[in-house]
Amino acid sequence: MLWAAMTVNVSPTVMFLLISFGTILGIAGTDLVLPAIPAMPTALGGTAALAQMVLAAYAGGTLVGLLTFGELGARYSRRKLLVWSLGLFAVTSLLSAYAPTLEWLVILRFAQGAFGSGPAVFAPGFIHGLYPGDKAPSMFGRLGSIESLTPALAPIAGAYLM
Repeated sequence: MLWAAMTVNVSPTVMFLLISFGTILGIAGTDLVLPAIPAMPTALGGTAALAQMVLAAYAGGTLVGLLTFGELGARYSRRKLLVWSLGLFAVTSLLSAYAPTLEWLVILRFAQGAFGSGPAVFAPGFIHGLYPGDKAPSMFGRLGSIESLTPALAPIAGAYLM
């Protein structure tokens, strides 16, 4: 009942932007931290090899998340799963920012990768549902263009955040 009360009708453009932003978060998760990798052992303790595990853990978490959200999406509400995915991604992002050690950061980055993969799983279905058959392919092209810029711009944003 509460979920039905929270449902709001918004334009397809706003929904497309929200879906795009969600997929960008998942993609940027790897490249955003690249500038910080060399400084991590000094800041959090640990070795350079363990700092590299921050990237590998995120990629491994993404693998688990893609498979898990694909399976869950076949059984449960994709909208609710998307909201949970983004909410848990936000929580793990906040916890990662305050990780006390590099070991904790590796664990949190695995969870962050898993939760951040939800939008990538659900985006095609949402876009197909938002736009009629003849407009959906052009929107997929726009989403692909937006996503292709992310690996180039995320390290710049990461360096700025440092």
